[in-house]
Amino acid sequence: MAIEGRFDLEEKKEISTGILNMIIAMYQLALSKTLGSGSAALTQLILRDATELADEMLKEANIELGDVEDLASDIPKFFKLIGISDKVEVEVPKDKTAAGSVYLIKVYDSLFKPVALLLNKRGIKFTLSPEAFIAAYIVRKALRKINPKANVRISVEPLKSPDEPLVIKVIIR
Repeated sequence: MAIEGRFDLEEKKEISTGILNMIIAMYQLALSKTLGSGSAALTQLILRDATELADEMLKEANIELGDVEDLASDIPKFFKLIGISDKVEVEVPKDKTAAGSVYLIKVYDSLFKPVALLLNKRGIKFTLSPEAFIAAYIVRKALRKINPKANVRISVEPLKSPDEPLVIKVIIR
């Protein structure tokens, strides 16, 4: 059992992906019902804090992303390392730090794909996509080395079919 008050990513407890997806769907539903269309804006506002929190939690669990230099290979490696997806493709913009540049991340076999499909069927925008937060976290980590003031914005395209990849856009601001 994890030490009280400490989040432990090393401890191995099993939970079905269905239950995990249900929990994420419930949080997304609560956020959407509470904030309506403002839920997407809130996601953007908390992105910096969320990625800083991820840094702390991963460090505490001795999971180190290390220096991020090649996002086209580092993003898929990290998704695989933490067990979210084995097939991720990344399109990196030519000018990696220019405002308006877009990183396009396609996640084909995410364990969170069922929740994206369910939310889309119900007309709920998936603003709390774990894949999007992780992709943004990695891009922000790379950008902090080059331009510490660079900010990112994330968006997730609605998933209409299980055959499609989940498409995440990480936009430099």
